[in-house]
Amino acid sequence: MNSDQVDLLEYAGADGHIPLLQTPRPGLLNEEAVLRRAASGAARPGPAGPATVVVLESNYRLTGAVLFCLSRQKGLVIELLSRDPASPYRFSRYVRAYHYLPKEKTDAEFVAFARQVVETTGAEVFFPIDVAGMRFAIAHRAALAAFVRVLPLPESAAYEIATDKSKLGAFMQQRGIPAPDTILNVRRNLAAQLENFQFPVLLKPVDGIGGGGIELFEDRTAVLRAVEKLPADSSYIIQNCIEGYDIDCNVLYDNGKLVAYSIQKGLLPAASKYAPTEAIEFVRNEAVLEVVQQVMGALRWHGVAHLDLRYDARARQMKVIEINTRFWLTVVGSAVRANMNFPVLACRVALGQRLAPSSFALGRYIPFTNFIRYKLLGRGPGKTYFSLRDTTVRGWLGDPLPKLYHLLTSHSS
Repeated sequence: MNSDQVDLLEYAGADGHIPLLQTPRPGLLNEEAVLRRAASGAARPGPAGPATVVVLESNYRLTGAVLFCLSRQKGLVIELLSRDPASPYRFSRYVRAYHYLPKEKTDAEFVAFARQVVETTGAEVFFPIDVAGMRFAIAHRAALAAFVRVLPLPESAAYEIATDKSKLGAFMQQRGIPAPDTILNVRRNLAAQLENFQFPVLLKPVDGIGGGGIELFEDRTAVLRAVEKLPADSSYIIQNCIEGYDIDCNVLYDNGKLVAYSIQKGLLPAASKYAPTEAIEFVRNEAVLEVVQQVMGALRWHGVAHLDLRYDARARQMKVIEINTRFWLTVVGSAVRANMNFPVLACRVALGQRLAPSSFALGRYIPFTNFIRYKLLGRGPGKTYFSLRDTTVRGWLGDPLPKLYHLLTSHSS
């Protein structure tokens, strides 16, 4: 563990159509008042009424998932803030208006543009989707909070620990939180570090997404050779490959307090070895929740996250693999099958509403395209049964133009 990691460890720190509450629009505040309000949480909610959300566009699939979830809340109005002049979501029926600012504009100009959109539309919540958007909102939280409520997000140091696999590994090791054995610095005396390390091992890029870039090695010599060939500016960790099964947990925290969660497990084999599963099932598992509470409590989390865990069959223990510090693609599954609409619930936290404890529903979820492919090709005596209720068919039929535009332009490019 290097000195930078040690410093970071000690940071300071639904488809039920529940009516959203509209709060008084914040006026201009001095910086001290803005920071105090942002740190303490939202003010008391005002009278009931519709709410308007400014969504900061992400990639095609993730944006579509979040817009679908938000569209399920009656009375919620979506304004899309984009840096993409050819965004397919210009044509979305879920979006009232599309607001574009070129990518070459500075962060300060983007904040000013967001303010103009908020003042023009009367929006109450600024809604980032992905890591880049959330980092932007955290970095400019004080400026944004002067004119709009920001989706719940943790302190910067906590966010960076959770986002970086190396920093998270150091954080969990220091606190004794169950996790795979991890080599944080693969370029320092790696041969010695591997002496008593359990094989097989996984070589993982710190910034990898969806299992991309992960390699399995059965022996010490092979992994040493692979590390020697890594680009000088790359960042990797090594973890022992745990015998067991994957299980994930989706969460929403309000200033360190868990207010909503769902637990899901893969049902079908993934398209590639370390890619996400093709379908999921929502399950109960107290052991998962226990270790999730340990790590997120230690981080004093505020906002959403998706945690990848694995059951260690040898140790008979749940272990945290990594944390996705953004919305996740299967957030749609939580909304349509588990009755936990995390984007809507996060808006309610941003608006200062208290969420009553509720349990997620059990059920299966499969993306509509996977459903069609599985119906046509997934044959055999052990075939899992899925119905249209387990899919996002309503999303496909309800908002077809962005999908058609994306299909046509992606094929022509």
